[in-house]
Amino acid sequence: MRNNALLPVIVVGLAVGRWGLAQEPVPTALPSPASSSSTSPASSSLAPIQVRVDGERKQRADRTADTVRVSGDRLRTSPKATLLEALAQDAPDMYVPSRGAGIHGVGSGATGGIHLRGLGGSPSSQVVVIEDGTPDYQGLFGHPIPDAYAPFLLDEAVIVRGGDSVLYGTNAMGGAILLRSRWRQQEGWELENDSAVGSYNTLRQSAAVLGKEGRFGLSGGVLALRTDGHRVGAGGSNLIGQFSVRTRLGAGWEVTLREKAMHLTGADPGPVTHPNDNHFFDVWRERASVQASWHSDAVSLRAQPFFNVGRHELYDGFRSVDTTSGAILESEMRLHPAARLLVGSAVDRADASAENRVTGERMPVRAQQTASWYDQLTVEPVKGLQLIGGTREVVSASYGFVFLYKGGFRWSLGNGWYVRGRASRNFRQPTLSELYLPFPTANPNLKPERSLGTDAGLGYSSRHLELSGAWYRNDVDNLIKYFGVWPAAEVVNIDHTTVVGLEAQVVARDLGPLTVRAGGSWQDVGRYTKQNPSARGVFGVELRHPMGGWTLRSALEGEWVHGLYMSNYSRDRMDDVLVLNLAVRARREQPDRDLVVEPYVALRNLLDSRYAYVKDYTMPGFNALAGLRLVL
Repeated sequence: MRNNALLPVIVVGLAVGRWGLAQEPVPTALPSPASSSSTSPASSSLAPIQVRVDGERKQRADRTADTVRVSGDRLRTSPKATLLEALAQDAPDMYVPSRGAGIHGVGSGATGGIHLRGLGGSPSSQVVVIEDGTPDYQGLFGHPIPDAYAPFLLDEAVIVRGGDSVLYGTNAMGGAILLRSRWRQQEGWELENDSAVGSYNTLRQSAAVLGKEGRFGLSGGVLALRTDGHRVGAGGSNLIGQFSVRTRLGAGWEVTLREKAMHLTGADPGPVTHPNDNHFFDVWRERASVQASWHSDAVSLRAQPFFNVGRHELYDGFRSVDTTSGAILESEMRLHPAARLLVGSAVDRADASAENRVTGERMPVRAQQTASWYDQLTVEPVKGLQLIGGTREVVSASYGFVFLYKGGFRWSLGNGWYVRGRASRNFRQPTLSELYLPFPTANPNLKPERSLGTDAGLGYSSRHLELSGAWYRNDVDNLIKYFGVWPAAEVVNIDHTTVVGLEAQVVARDLGPLTVRAGGSWQDVGRYTKQNPSARGVFGVELRHPMGGWTLRSALEGEWVHGLYMSNYSRDRMDDVLVLNLAVRARREQPDRDLVVEPYVALRNLLDSRYAYVKDYTMPGFNALAGLRLVL
């Protein structure tokens, strides 16, 4: 039997020893993937600019997992108002309710919550966001802030569906969203500016810079957004600034420093039947991390400490300061041409202080601390067959020892067809707010959630056609749910609940100038139906057409949502949602000036329909955003 306490020592020893077990580069199996290459916004008619994502040389990937990849360019050109909404357009079993002009807010049950295969939303901490290798969530409330993510510096986003707590730890019950930033590979600099104006006095401005000089690289940018919103109290502002610097030290070593800060202001406008005009929120968040990585032909190593701090102020006098911190040490080794082993260890801590500034009352909060060790073995016994198994051993200061596991297979059947299946044991700790804060209520006796996620799928892939379909099931023990309305509300564990569903997707690519996408999902979430739709469909048509010196790009996208409820037990069903959006972009490249000019317009709610994702929080009618993007 192995002694998991020795894993960190083994990892470092193997890395320093430089095992020469193979001659080809080893893809590092990091939660923050990346070192794949893609072209920059400037097309090949200009001097080619290579960008890469930091962290993983090649997607090592657990190919048995049901994943969806969306390029940063596709996300940047989406007509959707926010990144998470744009991401959900490519995954029918991912649901992200919208708010309108681009400000979601901070509430876990409000718009912007991530629902994935029946889990998440309220609380949305059942889906974890991993940004460049580090988990991103609030230490007090446990869920990510949807307004914190912008596509202007993204290379790629990956949706890992079905849960994977072995690799990603707590909160990865429904799945994980992996966001990967881009880097410039060629010598030189790239500057980008994007300015837009739209309905409801919406102004959006972003600027980014990518550079490479010798061993040093820089990636940074700023995004600013302000809007009055489509009704009183629905406006707000968002300011995001981030930068990363990297240096390659030689002998396989690389060090990367990342810093990101956000300031978000807005308000809850309330239902249209009882509107609010002063329910404001003011949020500051900052995150920093350092990553040291080393690669040889047979071994890769990553060490990454991180720190996240935030301050939240609400209209009712509530103020909190929370922190999340931790470190990850991880390595992957090529044991044999057909076998790879990933081992790692992680520690993390979530802490906070909270007070009511009106009464002077301070809420008691006890920090959460965990340490874990994990491993993943990938074997390819015959060509086209991948088998994966992994475990994670978690020691929690609050909940003791937790054992997690996963296993899966993917078999390429030939002629583009494949079949896959997977099972994963996952968990989530109660958040500090669920345990200690009476907002809306608290229960210090809550137990951690545990789930067993299983799925099986069949797919086909060729140059012009992709087909996929999957059946999934999530069995959840101790599901945490809110009932009632504050001050009579309560938060409790539900002994057991089951979610089952089906999803399917098709992409017909490069049919002349057209690409067509469509997908749908159906699920039975049992008795606890609130904000978990029973059916969802997405579809889109993309057109590329040259016009003289310009290239016209347009995308018509649609979303249909069925079976939304605002109460549990299938009560208070809402009307179906059907919304169409259109984005049109004209691109002109001027190679002699190394310049790309790209005016665009996004037309939202083309049907001018009256609909809502949250009861009595009506969405805006037809609205538009027009802008100009320049790349130099």
